Amino acid sequence: MKEETYKKIMAILTQTTDGLTTLEISEKLGLSRSVTSLYLNQLFQNGQIYQTGNKPVYWLKNDNNQAEEIFSRFIGSNGSMKQEIEKCKAAILYPPLGLPVLLHGNSGVGKSFLARLIFDYLKERRETSTKYFYTLNCADYANNPELLSSMLFGHRKGAFTGADEERRGLLAQADGGVLFLDEVHRLSHENQEKLFQFMDTGEFRPVGEDEATEKAKVRLLFATTEEPAAVLLPTFYRRISVIVELLSFHERPLYERATLLKHLFWRETKRIHRPIRVSHAVFNELLEKEFTGNIGSLQNEVQLYCADALQKTKGELIIGDPSDQSIIITMDNNELNKLDTTQPMVQQLLELLTKEENLLTVQERLHQIAQLPFIEGVDLTQYPVSAKLFTIIQENNKRMLDNDALNGEALDAILRIQQFLTDAQTIPDVSNLYARLKKEYPRTTLLCGYLTAGITSELRPFIETLLSIALIGKISEEIRYPALLVAHGNTTASSIQGVANKLCEEYIFDAINMPLTSSVHDVIHQVKLWLSERDTTEGVIMLVDMGSLTQLYKSLKPQILGELLVVNNLTTSYALEIGQQLVGNYPFYEIAKLAETNFKTEVQYFEGFSVEKNILISSLSGRDVAKKIRSICEKYFYTDTKKIVLNFNELVNTLNRASEEENYLKETYLIVTTTYLDNHTKVPKLNLLDVVDEDAEEHLHQVLKNLMHPNNIPNFIQESIHFFSKEGLSEKLEFLNPDVIIRQVEDITEKCEKRFGLKLSSKMKFNLTMHLALMIERTILGGADYPLPEDIEALSINQKTFYQNIKSILYTLEKFYRIEISDWELYVLYEILIS
Repeated sequence: MKEETYKKIMAILTQTTDGLTTLEISEKLGLSRSVTSLYLNQLFQNGQIYQTGNKPVYWLKNDNNQAEEIFSRFIGSNGSMKQEIEKCKAAILYPPLGLPVLLHGNSGVGKSFLARLIFDYLKERRETSTKYFYTLNCADYANNPELLSSMLFGHRKGAFTGADEERRGLLAQADGGVLFLDEVHRLSHENQEKLFQFMDTGEFRPVGEDEATEKAKVRLLFATTEEPAAVLLPTFYRRISVIVELLSFHERPLYERATLLKHLFWRETKRIHRPIRVSHAVFNELLEKEFTGNIGSLQNEVQLYCADALQKTKGELIIGDPSDQSIIITMDNNELNKLDTTQPMVQQLLELLTKEENLLTVQERLHQIAQLPFIEGVDLTQYPVSAKLFTIIQENNKRMLDNDALNGEALDAILRIQQFLTDAQTIPDVSNLYARLKKEYPRTTLLCGYLTAGITSELRPFIETLLSIALIGKISEEIRYPALLVAHGNTTASSIQGVANKLCEEYIFDAINMPLTSSVHDVIHQVKLWLSERDTTEGVIMLVDMGSLTQLYKSLKPQILGELLVVNNLTTSYALEIGQQLVGNYPFYEIAKLAETNFKTEVQYFEGFSVEKNILISSLSGRDVAKKIRSICEKYFYTDTKKIVLNFNELVNTLNRASEEENYLKETYLIVTTTYLDNHTKVPKLNLLDVVDEDAEEHLHQVLKNLMHPNNIPNFIQESIHFFSKEGLSEKLEFLNPDVIIRQVEDITEKCEKRFGLKLSSKMKFNLTMHLALMIERTILGGADYPLPEDIEALSINQKTFYQNIKSILYTLEKFYRIEISDWELYVLYEILIS
């Protein structure tokens, strides 16, 4: 529901006491009856309106919402204090007079303020026994227990010296109301005993009364700064059903402290009738300071700042350096007034960030939300916390990438969304969303982890997650090998990192700056920490400025699943050359050989494809398919076998090299593909499409006898069949509608058969169908292109020119999706068809 529509409906219902029908409301809104009914039911489910009558139903605004809004005055009621406030509500609404509630917290945390809100809440709801509100601070009479007893229970004439007349106590006066006893631990044990007897029976005896008892219906609230179990009489303590814990100011989340601080400044503008300009430096200093008196001490500090500024200026009060970025607080911008009108959009954001949605959908929806007027209009300069976040991230960006275009607009949008949610005292738990991002976009999340370094831990997970979503598609996930620069000096490595990443126009290198006194062991320790957060399956590249290559290599290699290349010279030119090769998707061994040939320095690279037992996995249908095949293999193959994913052209190059170098694939035990391939090596090969054959299990027992436990083979076959089914294909497609694309590519497969005079098996037809569907999606999303091993226009199938015919067959599909399929993708199609 749009925010504007929500406001209109609530305004219409505010003007009626008898209620309106759905038809009457739809006429006032200018919307259809069915749409209006949908909106009304949504508000009904949220408890914001209720219905009365039957055929027709009349809709009325729920007055209890106004009562709920009372607690929004307590900053943190939807944040750090939400559970405590809910616990409080449950206790005070328990029939008939609620349960006794004890508010526990340090001095100045707002216990008295919350007690008053509880009374206002009960009164707004028209609950019983809410006529009066009395407060007694027991500490004021702690040195005179007899007088305190008289204040509480009353006394008879002559009960003690000076009792010249009868006096009604607060329990009698509060009959039908609420009594709040502050610092209740200062009650004597005798008075605590009297009080718990009243809590049990509803009866009490005034001081000096030996026989008759009085009755009263009183709701009781207590408060203490001490540990309740340690200072209260056990029999009294056991009768207190609910204890509400109030956090100290410095324990509150940062955004709640900011809202509270702005509210305190706002109160001063109301007091002196002048706007206040506070520098970000002063504002952030007050946020970080720990006050022994909590909010009370903070308020005193705010008033001192204002009093000092009042002596110096006649108009706007200026607090802090006037040349610094500042926040302006006027009588009109009370933070607490924002909370009621934004709840529908807050709820939509919470659902978007916590429910299982496609990540690209989340990105698009967040982009749309950021453009809504009440979010787009947020001025970040008026929020010192957000302004500080912006500065931190941009400084990190400058150091790592120096690319303002990468996250300038995106960062501005997510910080406005973050500020919108913090205004509503709500920062959702996005840990599940971040876990999905880390799995699907690992390099993007790694970069955002660096960009958000230095942000307070309270906000960093949320900002890091939103920034990762905003940067989806802007950071290449195709950089296959983690690359690290390590150097002595405070900024040596990071300076080269910034230049190399900027000139390569991509996030490629990470950097570790080591103190000048660091040893090789110190370097190894830091690099191992870096490795622990990265996927090293396909290899790691390091450029260093120090240390024994052999020592570095031997110490780090056991932690790396793939290969390790170490270049013992860190220069900008070397980093740029390797960076360009990584952007160009060069195979690891080619990068290593070029380094050995071109760099005038030592290079450590262990010869051979891999020094560990491994299997190679590749697919003509692309790297993503190969990766998913690897995930299946990892479930069933022995764990001592490394699973290496290669692009199809890399696999071809690897096999060609292995045919020339005898021991190049000596540790490779199997090649898993999804097509038939000439294999000039002794390495066994498994076409995964063969699992659909009748004799698949018997064949796999022979091929996999040293790589997989025999009991795992049936499960491996079953999961592979699912992977190559239409249902499995539907799971692989992230963007396209499976039903539509499958029908389209089946038509293409049929045309290929007829045009080239082929008789394709069912297995081959599905292989082609699956490949075509993924090829279309890959092309739409901007798939990679590679050089062709031969002239594609010279190729033919059954004496029919391949290139012109396949272009003709695919023409309709290209026009439908407005794409142009690359020559590399067409060459892969050729390989599938001739196999």
